[in-house]
Amino acid sequence: MKKQSSRKLGDLLREYFNDMGRNQGLLGARVVRCWDEKMDQNIVKATSSRFFKDGILYVNIQSSIIRSTLYNRRRQLLYILNSNLGGTFVKNIILR
Repeated sequence: MKKQSSRKLGDLLREYFNDMGRNQGLLGARVVRCWDEKMDQNIVKATSSRFFKDGILYVNIQSSIIRSTLYNRRRQLLYILNSNLGGTFVKNIILR
C-alpha cells in the first residue's frame, strides 16, 4: 500500500461537503448567523425571517422605517457581510 501525502482535516471536510452538495446549506447558515451577529439588536428584533439562496439574502423586516433605512444602506451591508464571511458570497440583499 502506497502512502499518500497528508492533507488537513478542514480541507478534506470542505471537499466532502462540496461533493455532497451541502456546501450551499452551510454557507446559508453562515450568512444568516453573520446577519444576526453584525446587525444592531433593533434590526435583529425587527427581522421576522431570513434565508440565503443562490447568492441572495432574503430578509423580512417588520418595521417599514427600518426596512427603508436598510434599503438605502444595502451596499454597506453587502460589504460588512462579505468581509466577515471572507469572500464575495452575498451578491444581493432583498428586503421585504
